[in-house]
Amino acid sequence: MQTALLNVTEFCSFYNIQPNFIISLEESGVIELVKVKDDKFIHEDQFAELERYVHLHYDLNINVEGIDALKHLLNRVNALQDLVNQLQNELHFHEGHSAR
Repeated sequence: MQTALLNVTEFCSFYNIQPNFIISLEESGVIELVKVKDDKFIHEDQFAELERYVHLHYDLNINVEGIDALKHLLNRVNALQDLVNQLQNELHFHEGHSAR
């Protein structure tokens, strides 16, 4: 299965943003870019996430370090929510077996 890559320059042109913002996100480890020859590309799996970062930076004036911190916090919240769901499922399972 082939996955889509979008050139950083094209992405920046479409969103009317500076390429150095995307490069800063990569250098901070917030996103990963794919390098092909001399060009850098964004993997399609990161499109929605990158659009969110563009909004945070350009609309809300959040710098790259703030975006990195938000990403880590949201990942932690998601992991905790997954754990809560798992524990709730286990509780419902045990409640169902003890009622018999």
